[in-house]
Amino acid sequence: MAKVTKELLKEIVKECLVEILAEGINGGDSNQLRESISTKKENRMPNSIRKMMPPKKTKNESFEKNISNVIASATSDPILSSILEDTAKTTLQEQNSADGSNKFVARHNDEASKIVSESDPAELFGGSANNWAKLAFSDS
Repeated sequence: MAKVTKELLKEIVKECLVEILAEGINGGDSNQLRESISTKKENRMPNSIRKMMPPKKTKNESFEKNISNVIASATSDPILSSILEDTAKTTLQEQNSADGSNKFVARHNDEASKIVSESDPAELFGGSANNWAKLAFSDS
């Protein structure tokens, strides 16, 4: 199978998007659509869409360096490294910002929760805890 260059793939995707938009806007007539060329990426978007986009973030060099150091010490696999890097930069940041100042704290709302949190699980179930092991590891 022949390899497809990034530029060719972008052209194919762009053509597909134009056809999809043409079907929705002009009933399938893509000849009526015209592309306007702009020198800056920002000028390509309407103001209404540009306002909805988050502001550009400045690059935090120490954050990038810390991520690289931690990932390098965790694995040498390039695929896993890229997954970990992406997770650290996106998902982890989203989760941290969602927590905000209201960090999750388990609260004991009832008497049973308080008893369970202050007790050893073996003491809670008494001698019946051994029955679980027998059931889980029995031959039959």
